[in-house]
Amino acid sequence: MEFKWRKSKSKEDTLLMAEKLSETYDISPYTVAELSEVISAGIRAGAIRKEKRGQSYVVDLEKWFTERLMPNTITLSQDDYKKALYRSFRLLVIADIAKTDFGSSRQRDFGQRWTDFTRGFLGEIGIEKFFKKNLGLEIDLDESEVGDVKQFLPTDITKVKDNGNWRNVNTNISIKTSKLKSMWLDIGSQIEHSDAFIFIKIALTTDHLVSFIKSNGFLEKLVKMGQELGEVADYEKEIKLLCDNIPDVKPFPAYIAGFVWKNDLKNGTLRIHETAKNKVVVGGIGFYDENTAKSVEGLGDISSGKHLACLDALRWKKSDWQELKNKI
Repeated sequence: MEFKWRKSKSKEDTLLMAEKLSETYDISPYTVAELSEVISAGIRAGAIRKEKRGQSYVVDLEKWFTERLMPNTITLSQDDYKKALYRSFRLLVIADIAKTDFGSSRQRDFGQRWTDFTRGFLGEIGIEKFFKKNLGLEIDLDESEVGDVKQFLPTDITKVKDNGNWRNVNTNISIKTSKLKSMWLDIGSQIEHSDAFIFIKIALTTDHLVSFIKSNGFLEKLVKMGQELGEVADYEKEIKLLCDNIPDVKPFPAYIAGFVWKNDLKNGTLRIHETAKNKVVVGGIGFYDENTAKSVEGLGDISSGKHLACLDALRWKKSDWQELKNKI
């Protein structure tokens, strides 16, 4: 099953690919729109093989879908989401967490930080479920202490259950969580923190908080407050109007895109596309600084001094995960 892909029409083409796959395969837990985002990132990153033909590319999608995406996808339930939501809320309320974006002075409000940390905790839960389902291994994560944000970034797998007993890990492993459309595992300057870095991508929508409010009885309280303040004339009509315009909470797909060893980052090479006017990093793995290129595909003009790994450079096969398991 081959598909045409045009960079200038990426959204249109990848949406068609996702629709066609859904006609042949069970794509759950992904929706067509979510699958389209994952496909787009995979093509742009070189994780999905494409061949130049004329003004467009031909993409070999089925092999990637059946051998890489679906075996490395797990489902996060509503309860998983609630756990992550509470863990992040508790952390932000009682811990000394910076209110600025990392590496900048821009202030972020509580809602933005709550969303970011919820995604991070969902990533932890996702990795726990993936290790248990795919590797038969129970893991424990270091998240109980409250203190400076540096204690929480990146999150570490600290213990594994071995023959029924918990023991400390032999290899330090960190988890990095991002959105479905992400192409890059960005280690930043934290390369010495761990021996391996796992990249998980989660379909946490922009509507997740309002969907949670709807599905857990908080919307009724909010509308009641509005009615008491004279903002709502007809309570039942208002509830129906809002509910009709707020999506329901649904399970979240999580794609464990792969992992890298520290030495992969240190010894790897970033792929660069260079023209007479521009120089862009388009894939690979390695260290990015001001001399590497002018920008990074999918990230734009980013700060230098970062270790990056594109989707095409991650380890993701069964043998790779088995090697990681053996070293834990």
